[in-house]
Amino acid sequence: MARIEPLPVGAVPEVAEIFEKVKASGHYIPNSQLILQRKPTILRAVRALSAAVMNPDGEVSLALKRLLAYVVARVHGCHY
Repeated sequence: MARIEPLPVGAVPEVAEIFEKVKASGHYIPNSQLILQRKPTILRAVRALSAAVMNPDGEVSLALKRLLAYVVARVHGCHY
């Protein structure tokens, strides 16, 4: 159970476009990002960090990064 309830998609118009693109692509929107709608600047920074980490041009393959993300999420009982 979350300590801070996630906001529904579109609750903060400033970031609604971000989530609409994610939904349109068929991807899952993590609760952490739905919670971070309350702080749009932090939400954008977290998304930028995630994009940088998952950049396929690094030394670690994108496939291995995705596998690691999946395993860590499963170990902690999260959906990925």
